[in-house]
Formats: sequence, C-alpha cells, structure tokens
Amino acid sequence: MKLAKAFLLVSIAAITLFSLSPQNIIIVSAEDSKETVLASGHSEKIGKEYGEQAKSAIRHNLEIFKESASLAGYTKTELDSAAEEYQEFLKDVQPNLLEQYRAMAESSGTELSDLLAFNVLEEEVAGDGCTTIIATGSATQGDKAYYHKNRDASRGYKQVVLQIKPEKGYSFIGITSAGSSGIAMGINEYGVSVGNNVLHTWDKGKGYGNLTVIRMALENAADAREAVSYIQDLPRASGSAYGIADAKEGAFLETTNSAFAVKWVVDEAMAHTNHYILPGMEKYEALDDDPAEKSRWSWYISTEERLDRATYLLHGQIGKLNPQDLVEISEDQNGEDKVYWIDAQSEINGIEMGSVSTGTFDGSKLRMWSQLGQPSIAPAIPFEVDRPLIPEPFQSGDLNSKIENRK
Repeated sequence: MKLAKAFLLVSIAAITLFSLSPQNIIIVSAEDSKETVLASGHSEKIGKEYGEQAKSAIRHNLEIFKESASLAGYTKTELDSAAEEYQEFLKDVQPNLLEQYRAMAESSGTELSDLLAFNVLEEEVAGDGCTTIIATGSATQGDKAYYHKNRDASRGYKQVVLQIKPEKGYSFIGITSAGSSGIAMGINEYGVSVGNNVLHTWDKGKGYGNLTVIRMALENAADAREAVSYIQDLPRASGSAYGIADAKEGAFLETTNSAFAVKWVVDEAMAHTNHYILPGMEKYEALDDDPAEKSRWSWYISTEERLDRATYLLHGQIGKLNPQDLVEISEDQNGEDKVYWIDAQSEINGIEMGSVSTGTFDGSKLRMWSQLGQPSIAPAIPFEVDRPLIPEPFQSGDLNSKIENRK
C-alpha cells in the first residue's frame, strides 16, 4: 500500500483558540487541576478523585472535543447517540466503568454524555497518529525488552499522567488526555507496558475503545503473553496495533472488531505506524477506500514515511539499543517537510498538530521515561510505577512556538 501524498487538511482541528504554548501542552495546573492524577480504590472512588484533580483540564478537553467534532461533521444528536450506545454497552459488560464515568463527570462538573462521547470518539476526532517501537533480546544493550510510543495529535488537548491503584487489578502509571478513562501508553506493577497505533478499518462494531483496552490490559496482565491473550478475547470496537512488552519479550498485536494477528519481536527491533502491516491484516485496511476519512485522519498521510524512517534509525543501533536511543529517535526531525518527521510538527487549518507526548518503557525496572509536549524540547523524565510524585524538571520544560531541527 502506498498512500496518496496529497496533503488533505483536516477540518477536525480547525480551532484557532489554542496556540502552541506551555499552558496548552505541558502544564495543566490551576487550583482545580494537576499534571498528575493519583487515584486508588474502587471504580467510583477513582472516578471521583480523577475528576477532582484534573477538573479544569477535563473541562478544557471536552470543550475542544465538542467543537472539533462539530467541525468534523458530527451533530449533537450523533454525539449523544454514540454516548448512549456506549452507556448501554457498559451497563451490560462493565457497569463499574460506567460508575467511574458518572463519578468523574460529577466531580469535574461536566455532563456524563459529553464524557462518554469523548471516550468513544477521541482518537477519531483528534486524528491520533503514532510511531511505536519494540526492541528485544540481542537487539538491545543488556538483552532487555523495551516499548516506545510517540503520540501525535492536536496540541490543544491537555495530557496528564495517571497513577492508578485499583481495588481489583494491578497498579499502573501512564499518559492520556485529561478526561479519558483509557490510557494512551502505560506500564503496570509487573513491568507490562502497553500502547497502541490507531488503525483505520471497515471492520467495526460494539466493543471497547482502543485506550480503554490498554487500561484494562494493564490492570489484568502479569506478563506480555497474558496481555496479548487478554486483548484478543476482549470485544473491540475498531482497529488498532497494540504494542506490548514486559521485561523479556514484546509483540505487536494488530486488531479489528473481529480479527487479529500477532507478531512476536524476537532479538530484533521493529517499528509500527498507522497502517496494517502484518500478514493477513492488510485486507482490513480502509484508508485507501475512503477519501473523506483520509482527509480527517491527518497523520495517515505520513504513516509510510515515519515507518521507513524509524526502521532506518533502528537498524543503525541494532545490538546496542537502550532507552536513551529510543528517546533520541522520538526527537528525530529529519527532512524538509515537518509533517513527515517522527517528532512531527504541522499546522493544519491554523492549528498546531504534532507529537504531544512520548513514553519509553523498561519492564525490568518498572520504569517509564515520559515527555509531555514536543519531544525535541520537553525533557524525558523517568518514573517508576509506585512513585507518587513528578520530579520538578518534568513540569518546568519550556516550549517554543517555533520548533527547530536540532540534529
């Protein structure tokens, strides 16, 4: 598959209120909002604490979401319908998660229907795109297993670090958009890390959204193989490539609503972006068949270029890869066209788009190196699963509106 290179600009991001600045990307601080959400206990308590600690950031993200969804062609009726359908699904299969949403909505002063619609449609409306890497065994320094993710999206959304200790299930730490109950990428107390690349498929249906799947896997899997098996058995709403690793091994799991394929990354390094690449899964790719969808999913236009570039950079480091190497790859700004950088940077309909966060995971140390904001500027700070506080440098990284090539 070779995707068209025409730069089809997305209307979903056409909100001119939010510029590239520390206030919009890294710092979500206010009297009623924190950069880190620390919550524990049963589902309702976690939702209440999340809503209280990230109140202004959640409100901020829901307002952007509703405006973006409208510009993308979603009516209020359609958003309400998506929320109602998700609510009915959760009543049947996961009522505890629904209670968490109710508590979060109440404590943050938001509408439950808005919160549910956001959690169902965030990746689609925000136009998420990602570059991910798994490196294992002899490809690494010290025979380790690492997982890495660059998350690309609209810069208007506020990102937060979640540290969750559920009453039932495993503790984890991860990164997500404020208001999402799911996780964009994270690691649990057993050193299992999970993230994803959103994929566009025609095979959709009732099920959990991609980021909710990640969170559920973190809460329920004690090693990479358990996580792969767990995700395979879940009802999944749409397409995704899940990156999964523990201290010793890792795999990419490509999925649709009804199908999946897995590739175990053994003594090698492998990258993934935003199209199906595993044998037998290409037939589920829907991007080439729908020009309207292609115009809305801004980061699909660079999916092949980012995959080629990441693969090239990895091959030059085979046998000695470590977390610092993966962080440096996340900062790559090779080439004249910034939309094709791994550390992506673009203005689409007047809005800054690009890499908004990264996570680099070492299961052997229960550690996540994280950057919130443009990777080439935001500091990469290590966190451990049970560490309750963010080091000060993580909150003090200065972002500039002009991103320069540092290589």
